[in-house]
Amino acid sequence: MKITIMGAAGTLGSCAAFTIAIHKLANEIVLIDPGADMLKAHWMDLNTVAAAQDVLVNRGNFPDMAGSDIVVITSGAPSGVTSSRADLITGNLPIIIENAENIMKYCPKAIVITETNPVDPLNYAVYLVNGKENRQKYIGYTLNDTIRFRMWTAAALGVRSSRVRGLVMGEHGHTQVMLWSSLKVDGRPVQVDEESKKKIQSLPPQTLHDYETLKPKRTAGWTSAVGTATIINAITNNTQELIPCSAVLDGEYGCYNMSMSVPAVIGRDGIHYIRIVDMNQEERTGLKKTIDFLTPMMRNVELCVGIK
Repeated sequence: MKITIMGAAGTLGSCAAFTIAIHKLANEIVLIDPGADMLKAHWMDLNTVAAAQDVLVNRGNFPDMAGSDIVVITSGAPSGVTSSRADLITGNLPIIIENAENIMKYCPKAIVITETNPVDPLNYAVYLVNGKENRQKYIGYTLNDTIRFRMWTAAALGVRSSRVRGLVMGEHGHTQVMLWSSLKVDGRPVQVDEESKKKIQSLPPQTLHDYETLKPKRTAGWTSAVGTATIINAITNNTQELIPCSAVLDGEYGCYNMSMSVPAVIGRDGIHYIRIVDMNQEERTGLKKTIDFLTPMMRNVELCVGIK
């Protein structure tokens, strides 16, 4: 298994590389980033760690990604403090298009995990650049929303997070839809009071603000790395695990020509299928709101990529 990480010198990329290496999820990891010195520093350190795991770590340029089975995109433009991940699309879309073009050139059969924000339109952009084929190969990373939803709900219920199951759909951002009806503790449905719901629903934008205003600026590198490893494990071991991710839709949930977070069963070929889950009226209303928010961004991506 050969995995390339684009943007490997950043927090997301370096944390992902470390986690992939220590869990032996690849035989070879290729690190790509324009920041030569920082990339070299990470490569020197990671290469030492990975050697004990019999994992080869290389640093290189786009041609070195040839033959990759999986490509993880974490590249992004420097940015100031933002109030929404959607604000990042202007700076990051050209970078993602360049990355996607090189994936198409050097490893067109690779499964692509896009983590750069705003992940929903950028995952759709990678799919478009690579010819609008095999949509199951394009996975936008949104698992942190569900991880946090379970953690916050567990705290409200006074139980361990590992006992809670529940899903988040829609935008990886402020309009995300927390599926309260999907919540279970130890496999049994559970109710959350309205006051706790309101508090939990206020936490996603607050969490983004807390990260964005740190000096130096940080992001959820370790959480994302664990989630990325979960997805890669599902692919490499064909686990058929249900993992929420941003997927390109073709009729699911009434959507076409867009990408958003949905419950997806992931295995060797990427997204095997998208599960349609029952929702109550409040959740359906929330999903419509998130779709309405995302749709203009998808049309903008089509224009930038040159799709009419």
